[in-house]
Amino acid sequence: MYSLTLNHQPWMPGLDVPYVIARVALDGVNDVLLTTNIVGDGALDVSIGDAVYATFEEQGGLWFPVFKRA
Repeated sequence: MYSLTLNHQPWMPGLDVPYVIARVALDGVNDVLLTTNIVGDGALDVSIGDAVYATFEEQGGLWFPVFKRA
C-alpha cells in the first residue's frame, strides 16, 4: 500500500465511519496506483507498506474492487 487516510466523515447517509481510503500499488504494473477502500478485519489497523489483496463488493448492481489486509 502506497498511502492511506482514515476517513471519519459520512459523505452520504448510511455510510459507516470510520473507513480507510488507500492508494494501492499493483504488483507487476509500474507507476499505477489504484484509489480504493481497505475493508474487512484489521482494515482500521492497516499501515503504509502493508500487503493487501483484491476482492470485490457489489453496490447497486455494480461490482467494485476493494482490498483486504493480507
